Amino acid sequence: MGVPLKPARNWWLWAGAGGFLLAMTLWSAQGIGFSFSELFCNLGSGSRLLQESWPPDFAFLPRLYQPFLETIYIAIIGTVVGGILAIPIAVLAARNLSPGKLIWFADRNFMNILRTLPDLFWAMLFAAAVGFGPVAGALALSVFTIAVVSKLWSESLEAVNMGLPEAVRSAGGSWLQMVQFGALPQALPHYVSYVLYAFELNVRASMVLGLVGAGGIGMILETQRANFEYERVTMIILAVLVAVLIIEQISESIRKRLT
Repeated sequence: MGVPLKPARNWWLWAGAGGFLLAMTLWSAQGIGFSFSELFCNLGSGSRLLQESWPPDFAFLPRLYQPFLETIYIAIIGTVVGGILAIPIAVLAARNLSPGKLIWFADRNFMNILRTLPDLFWAMLFAAAVGFGPVAGALALSVFTIAVVSKLWSESLEAVNMGLPEAVRSAGGSWLQMVQFGALPQALPHYVSYVLYAFELNVRASMVLGLVGAGGIGMILETQRANFEYERVTMIILAVLVAVLIIEQISESIRKRLT
């Protein structure tokens, strides 16, 4: 019995790819003016900042309750509103379910526009439109959730077994009935998973949106940073980290039950 031949290893291909990536990295570093000497010279400032940030100011923790609760409110509203509005957008963006090529093309481009503009832009836009505060943050996260959930779920809808939708259609069902009874039940677990994932992202994003006046714990974080209260900044970061880890574990447990 002969020894099976090992497939030839294309070392030259890997070496070429590695060399290309290295060359592109060095070229990009030169383009942004990156310098190792400046990096090492500034390490002292970084270490001094770390020393000023530790230990955290635990006495500041009770003052984080209301801002963090506001952050949760913003994330919940953004997730629920955006998750609901993402359903028709995702359905029309699925090539196998969209009622026409023109509708599919327009809906796809609408999704691309939503994904192209970052959540920070939407926060600044809504803050200018409705004023600084949690309402602007909730609206911004609603748009962000639509962009995330509609993109992911439209791909799941395109992968459903079309046997059941076609059977509904053959039995005289309308296009809406075909989608409602034939396609959506198959992709529903994915939808719940994506919405939970969007909620995790929204809790993190709401912290950043507060930096532009969109409410939540991000506003108090920016205030403490501007006042050089780095011990309080560390306390805020640790509190958000613990909350995000708890939310992530709960979401993961729910997703496992759905699969």
